[in-house]
Order: sequence, then structure tokens, then C-alpha cells
Amino acid sequence: MPKSVGIDLGTTNSAIAIKKIQVEIIPNKENERITPSCVALRQKKKLLGLSGKTECIVGKHALEWLKQDPANTVTAVKRLMGRSFDNPEVQKLVSDPRQVVTIRRQTRGTENSLVLVLNDKEYTPEAISSEILKKLCADAGASLKDTVEFAVITVPAYFNDKQKHATRTAAALAGIKVQRLLPEPTAAAISFGVDQVNDADVNTVLVFDFGGGTFDLSVLTISGGQFLEQGKGGNMWLGGEDIDRQLMDHVLEITARENDIEDIHALIDQQPDQVKNQFLGELKGLVEQAKIRLSQEQEAYIEILGLLKDDDGDLLDVDVTLTRDRFDTLVQPVVNTAMDLTRRLLTDIHIPTDLIDRVLLVGGSSHIPCIIAAVQDMFGAEKVLVHDRPMLAIAEGAAILSHRLSESYECAGCGKSVSQTETTCPHCGFDLEKHTIEQGVLDIVHSTAHDYYVVLENGEKYLFIEKNTPLPCEQTEVFKLIQEDQQLVHMKFFNRVNEIEESIGDLWLGIDFETLNKCWDNLADADESAVLSIGVTLKIDENNLVSVDASLREFPDVHLSRTLSRGRADETLFRKVETMINEANEKKLSFYTTQDMTTLIVSTIQDIHQVIDPDSGQVVEPVHQLAEMNIEKTRRFSENDITCYSTINFAQSALDHFGMLLSSTDQALIQKKIDHLKQMNLTGSYEENLSAYEDLDRCIEGFTDIVILMQIKKARDYCDQHDPDRAGTFKDDIANLMDAIIKQDIKLKTTLLEEIFPRVDKTLDEFDYGTGTIHKGITR
Repeated sequence: MPKSVGIDLGTTNSAIAIKKIQVEIIPNKENERITPSCVALRQKKKLLGLSGKTECIVGKHALEWLKQDPANTVTAVKRLMGRSFDNPEVQKLVSDPRQVVTIRRQTRGTENSLVLVLNDKEYTPEAISSEILKKLCADAGASLKDTVEFAVITVPAYFNDKQKHATRTAAALAGIKVQRLLPEPTAAAISFGVDQVNDADVNTVLVFDFGGGTFDLSVLTISGGQFLEQGKGGNMWLGGEDIDRQLMDHVLEITARENDIEDIHALIDQQPDQVKNQFLGELKGLVEQAKIRLSQEQEAYIEILGLLKDDDGDLLDVDVTLTRDRFDTLVQPVVNTAMDLTRRLLTDIHIPTDLIDRVLLVGGSSHIPCIIAAVQDMFGAEKVLVHDRPMLAIAEGAAILSHRLSESYECAGCGKSVSQTETTCPHCGFDLEKHTIEQGVLDIVHSTAHDYYVVLENGEKYLFIEKNTPLPCEQTEVFKLIQEDQQLVHMKFFNRVNEIEESIGDLWLGIDFETLNKCWDNLADADESAVLSIGVTLKIDENNLVSVDASLREFPDVHLSRTLSRGRADETLFRKVETMINEANEKKLSFYTTQDMTTLIVSTIQDIHQVIDPDSGQVVEPVHQLAEMNIEKTRRFSENDITCYSTINFAQSALDHFGMLLSSTDQALIQKKIDHLKQMNLTGSYEENLSAYEDLDRCIEGFTDIVILMQIKKARDYCDQHDPDRAGTFKDDIANLMDAIIKQDIKLKTTLLEEIFPRVDKTLDEFDYGTGTIHKGITR
């Protein structure tokens, strides 16, 4: 039977666990309970020196490969999950001389996404993370002699929507069905609470999770298997990796000073690639070891001999002794930041330190003595517990919840499989319900990690949902469109994280003209100046994942729900659409050109929403090519004032109103050309579309009487809207002219045209729409 597991997908290390009768950490293929979160792509060599197949190495062996080929070995990829390329911390990483893996904007994406370049090929952080997940599950499956299908995967409490969405994508790429995305501090609290908080106790626990790449805080109230999240905080760019970098800088600074080197980073950069890569790999490994050793000892030694050479070609050895006191001094800024964030969280949720019953320290960096001392100073030593399995606690907690969420599990009495709905084991009579209450996790109530905003057309930022709101939650707000005939809506959503705005995605909606007309038909008594309104519902589920649902308030059956773009190829296409709209508005194109553009854009938006596969996050190439072609086609049509949809509407209206003047053969011919142009608007190239447009235009122009009658009808329609008293006259003109055409009375027809057309021309000049504007904003 497929297994359900808990996975700690960590920045530095990962672990996988399962709850049977007890919780077990599942060892990997190397028989270790911890798997380094390291992925290397090694290119095998064929004969004659040609490049062969790329081999993916994960874990311990990838970490060893780091020394040989760091440019194609990725560590701490979790820090890049769901990140924007222009994020300040990402840019700091990109400019760091020690960062040898190339990080750049995705070729077909926007600055709201990024990729890593390994062996000249782009990989998303999700793709790299999926390799870690694949190894964990494959090794676990081999150990359990079964397949791993379901998992609770832990994420930092401070992960935003994009980062959690990226985690789900990584799981999908690895073939894992995600039961829940569980905040890491909550997972640690589950591991702690199940063992140490009995049914009668109510405890307010602060989880202080200092991991390799993130610092997470969470305040929970725990009672009898109930976990209520009161609030969360932290910093996604604070962790053991930062301590390692500070130690590396210190070691290099000491080495430079002792050897009178002005710029040691430049010196390292001048070394042959193989030497430089080996040196940086060894230095990183040695400072990590020193950091761990200094948690228990007073001194640690960092020594790298015979690798570097100075400008004179002489060997430059690294030989630095790091004391506990010096280490504490170097780490102090990190400690201060962590404690400031802790105070900020407690202030935000209005809980003083004396109301915190327990403080649980988890994560690899929680064993650092000066960090433990700082937490004890703030809360009192008697309240502070350092988890005795800090590297495993998160995976254990995830496994416990996974066990709770699975459809079946093993009875604690006999070990046989029982259904989650059963209260007594059918095999041995064991009281399952009582055991679950005593030992299990009954319920977890999470809260939002950040504030959620939407940007309005006027630049106003509207707060949708506040930080620390209990999950799941949803909020509906009503916004007005800018114009009564508006067919496009563009909304930008973002989080505010530590006072910094971070985009979580854009939403584009298209309302087709038929739907718009139906809306106005339902509002027969509406004021002429009225505009439609749109109800926008922002939903955040128990995983802190965002979805947006929108519907026209005047026509609730029309749902406009779409996924958010998150910096991928779809967002690049939307950017092109937005640029095209802005340029068209600046050029003040004719009303008919902008109306045609809008119709084409509404259709293209539907395609763009299908560009990214919702499960794998991969680009659906045929849809992408179609959307890209239609955007370019729309731009070229607008530049050349080609109005395909207006021509279709003109021809269709001519058939509907004056088709009786044509033979059935001519009617069928026009309809065939209309249908062909409609199809080319959706799928045809620019040349195919243009040919279909010109073909229909020539065909209609060949029926002179129909074109003349359509001009009179256009004048009548203008008068219906602006001067109803004059509309009746044009209605009579149409009837008289049609009668003359049917009777083939050329003289009467000529006389009528000489009398009618001066009035038609005057009316068209008077009421012509002139220039048009494409609106896409909303307002309150």
C-alpha cells in the first residue's frame, strides 16, 4: 500500500520520516538519517572528449562533488524558491564573488522569477528541489519496500504564496501528492508537544527555529492535540548559511592580513578554475565543521594547505584558529537580529514574554551556545528547551500529521492497517479514538504569514487580508470598472514582508463582448454613466496558498476565476500585452481599432492562462507559441489600422438586416468568409489572418447596395443613442431605399441617395466615436 510520509525539505539538510506505531526517521541509501540538500549535475564524458549524458547527483555525493565542480553544484536552493530575480537578497547573492553558480532571470520569464544555469542549461529552483524530493522518496521507498505517494512537506513559516506554490510545484515534479504544507515551527511543536504536553495542559509555546537558510518564529497554543497558531515571524534570509559566510569572510580577512594581501577575493579569482573551485569548496566545508565544533569546544582550526598561490607564485596557506569568544563576537549581529525579530513578533500579537510557557529551540543552528544564552536571557533558562533531535524534529512532526491525514494507518495495538474513520481496531479491539486523543494531532489552526494587498488603477494599495488572520480565510471586496464598456481587468497582488513589498502575482481577466452585452441587458434601468462592478474574493487555504475568484456583480453567473501569474512565461506574455495597451493609448488610435484590439486581447488572455501547466509549472509549448503569435499579430494589426472583428461585425450585421436582398449563394459565400476570418483570428498567422480579412472585405465591398444600407443604418444607430428624434427618419430612408432596390427602380434609388447621403455624412461626422482608450483598471 502506498505510504504517507513527512518530509523536511531543508535549506542545508533534508529528512524523511514515517509514523507507524512510533515515528521513524527513514535512512537514505547511504544509511544516514540526514540527506544534504545539495544537487550536482555531472556531465559524463564520451570517447574523443565529447560531452555525454548529464547525471544528477543528490545528497552526500553531490556535496563531495562540490569541491570539483561548484559551478554546477547547487546548495541552499530553498532560499531561491519562489524568489524574484530583482529581490535585494538575491541580487546580493548574485554579486557575491563566492557564488559560482550562475543565477539569472528566466529567459522567457520576468524579473519576478529566476533560474540557475548548470552546464549551460536553465533550471528552476523547483526543478532542483524536486531532485532532492525524488531521492528522499526513492530511498524511503526502497527502505520501506513500498512506494511513497503522499507527503506532508514542511516550509518556513514565513514563506509567502509564491514560495509555497513553488514547493508544491517541486513536489508535483517529483511525483508526490501533497497532503499539507506544514510550517516548520508547527512541525517542530508537534514533535515536541505529542511527547511532552498531555491532555490536561494548555501551553503557549514559542518555537525558535534557526535552520540553515531561514529563521522562523511561531507562537502556538497547544492543548490535547489541538495546535492553534497565534502568530509567526522571522526572516527568510537569516540562518546557518549566513554564519558560514561570516566565518569565511573572517578566515579570509585573517589570511590576507597575515600575508599582507590587499584584495584576497581578487587573488582567489585569479587562480585557475579548478584550484579556485576546490579552495572555495574546502573552505565552505571547513567553516561548517568549525561552527559545529565550536558549539561544544573552545577552539576550532581551519587549515587549507598547498592550494592558493600569491602573485609571485608562492604557496599561500590558510591556517586560522577560531576561538569560541571570537566566534560569539562574529555571530553577535545575527543573534541580535534574531532577538529583535522575536520581540517584534510578540509585540505584534500582544503577548508578553512572561505569558510564554515554553520556548522550543530547533534547527541545526539552535545548538550554538550564544544563541541559547540570548533566548534564555529573554525568557528565563527554565522555559527554554533545546530539542534533543533538532535536525530531525521537523520531519518527525510532519510524519505525525501525515499519519493523521492519511486514509489509513497502522493500529498501535497490533500494527495492522485500519481506516482513519474507525474508532476501534477491527483486528484486535484496540481503542483507536482514545489513543488518537492521547497521542495524536487532532487539529491545527494556522494563520497568515503576511499582509495581502491589491494595487488599484490610481496606485492606491488596498489591504485585503491582515497578517496573523486564522486560516483558512477568504475576503470579498467589490471594485468598480473604469468604463461602462470595459472588457479588461488587471490586478496586482503583493505581500508586505518586513515592510518590503513582494509581488505574489498578477491577475488578468478578459470579459468578452457578448457577456458584456448580457450584463447591460440585465441592467435596463441603469444610469448611462453607470459602470459594472466586479467582486474579487481572495482565498487563503490552510497551506497559506492564495487563489483568486472574481465575478461580475451584475451577472454573477460569469465567473472570471484565474490563477495568478508568478514571473514565468505567462507573465512575460502579459507584460507584452500591457506594453501594447499602453502604446495604443498613447498613440490615440481610432475607436474601432482599439475596440478590435481589445477583442483580440480578451481572446489572447484566455490562451495565456493556459500557458503554464498548473501541476508541473512547465510551459505548454503549443499554447505559448499561439499566444505569442496572437500578441504580435494584434500589435501589427493595430499599427496598420486593420480591424478584423469590426469587419466581421459589419458583414454579419449586413447579412442579418439586409441578407434578403442577396441570393442564397451570396449569403452562404459571405457567411463562409466570416467563419474563416473568425477562425484565423484565433489560430491563424498574421499573413493568414490578413488574407482572410482582405478576402471578406473585398467580398462585402462587392455588394454596393448592402454597403450603402449599412452606412445609413450606422447613422440611425448613432441617432438611437444620441438623438432619438432623428432616428425615425433614417429608419424610413432604409425602408424606402430597400423598396427601390427590390423593384430595381434605378431612378428612384438615385434620387433617394442624393437626398439621404448628405444627412448620413453629417450625422456620421457629428457622432463618430473618434479615438478610443483601452481600460484595464479597477477602483473603489
